[in-house]
Amino acid sequence: MSRKFGPKPKDHPSIGKACPACKKPFVENDYTTLIALGPGDNAEAREKAKAGRAYNAVAAEVHYDCADPTPAADR
Repeated sequence: MSRKFGPKPKDHPSIGKACPACKKPFVENDYTTLIALGPGDNAEAREKAKAGRAYNAVAAEVHYDCADPTPAADR
């Protein structure tokens, strides 16, 4: 499972921005995670990915509950 970040402080830069998964804004005390999207347009990262080596990926922040279908009570 993805790493869980939070609770989000009220002055975090992503407060008010929409979660790409559910379109609801991030608010104070939210828990979020990062979803790796891939190497993006970074040529070096793309070559490493093609070779099966570790690379820094482009990632999207989403609400933790948007990334984990397991009900919170079962976690």
